Amino acid sequence: MSIATFADALAEWAGRQPDKTAVVDANRRLTYAELDAQVDAVVVGLQRRGFGPGDVVSSQLPNCIESMVLCFAATRIGALHNPIVTIYREREVEFIRRQAESAMFVNDPADDVVHGEPNAQPEPRDVDPDAPRFLLYTSGSTADPKGALHSDTTLLAECRAQAEYHGMTSDEVFVMPSPVAHVSGLLYGILLPVLLGAKSVLMPAWDPTRFLELVEAEGGTFCGGATPFLQGVVEHPHLDRYDLSSFRLFPCGGADVPPELIRAAMTRLNIRSGRGYGSTEFPSITSSAGPGEPDHKRAETDGRPIGANEVRINDGEIEARGPELFLGYRDAALDADAFTVDGWLRTGDLGFLDDEGYLTVTGRLKDIVVRSGEKISAREIEDLLHEHPKVRSVAVVAVPDARTGERGCACVVPIDAASPPSLAELTEFLLTRQISLRKLPEQIDIVAELPMTASGKVKKHELRARLTNEAER
Repeated sequence: MSIATFADALAEWAGRQPDKTAVVDANRRLTYAELDAQVDAVVVGLQRRGFGPGDVVSSQLPNCIESMVLCFAATRIGALHNPIVTIYREREVEFIRRQAESAMFVNDPADDVVHGEPNAQPEPRDVDPDAPRFLLYTSGSTADPKGALHSDTTLLAECRAQAEYHGMTSDEVFVMPSPVAHVSGLLYGILLPVLLGAKSVLMPAWDPTRFLELVEAEGGTFCGGATPFLQGVVEHPHLDRYDLSSFRLFPCGGADVPPELIRAAMTRLNIRSGRGYGSTEFPSITSSAGPGEPDHKRAETDGRPIGANEVRINDGEIEARGPELFLGYRDAALDADAFTVDGWLRTGDLGFLDDEGYLTVTGRLKDIVVRSGEKISAREIEDLLHEHPKVRSVAVVAVPDARTGERGCACVVPIDAASPPSLAELTEFLLTRQISLRKLPEQIDIVAELPMTASGKVKKHELRARLTNEAER
């Protein structure tokens, strides 16, 4: 079938398979016909309120049916869908609404606007698939979030590339804990399931036990998301109590992914897994989770470009281009630094390509420790320390040092809080991995948890600020 917009896809499947379950949340489930009818009801309500093409419809809703309905209703009238993650509070929300110039804001699933006006017919609209249709804000791990503009065309390219790469069909059942206001949740919880005519199961909050229950009850086949989600499932103490025979695929990305986690996922869950690399601006640049990939490539690299995407390394920085690349930022002044003169995205990440074209991300341009003038990748040390038997998770950050300029501090969440690793233990472990002495962390900080963004990235600026303040006292 010829689909130019996601709204087209919903209407098409509602006609072809009206009685198939489209979406399940914590309270109810809708068929494709019911979902399409509810979207039309909300469209009528939006149109009667005077909203239309180019307006920004902002929302801050949990993973629920109302989130999906509002997304399709906004895009069906040619407006911009602008979901905001629920962990953001007044400062971030006001910043986004002001910059986005929101025409409306919804933050309650019970709001009349997301339930619409029954038995009313929407005014037909011609929607340009290449126009801005989605306004997604980055996680803001180092500064104010940035609003990335996507169209139906860019995100359809992303979804089609994913579907072809993974061999997905309408039989998929997506179990989605990632916030649908984040690009991964939007794609895997709302857009890709509807494009395929598949079923989406939305989780309002992350709970590994509930996830396993849903996979068993709904016949879940797929989940994709950040490290904490996969880790929570892999480390669940009672995996053997659940029937996971339907579950087959869990690509992991959005944050640092320890190689050992991918190996454990394939062994403990008996699924296909692998690392992937992307961003709000360019959702899925590479992946190693596809069929036929060698296990060591799945665990130790971030994969090869999928679909028509291209990657190159420019002075150590990863640059990428392809059909799913975003249109630009809401604040157009940011575009000059985001793109090269020949149209490639400057990712701000460091990495390298091996002889077979597999990408390995080694860290952020600014995520380094400059010790006595030598630049040390924090990511390299983190990947190694994740293998230590006492380490659950770790972030290496730079702390000011009067003698060397900066020193590396390993912020460690221990597996057992009563028996955390010592700096000496970590040093001894790293030395067995034959790394340069200059890369060894010179400080350890034991923490109960690492501060995270909505997408699962560690807020290193918060760790760095606290450690710097403590060092200056």
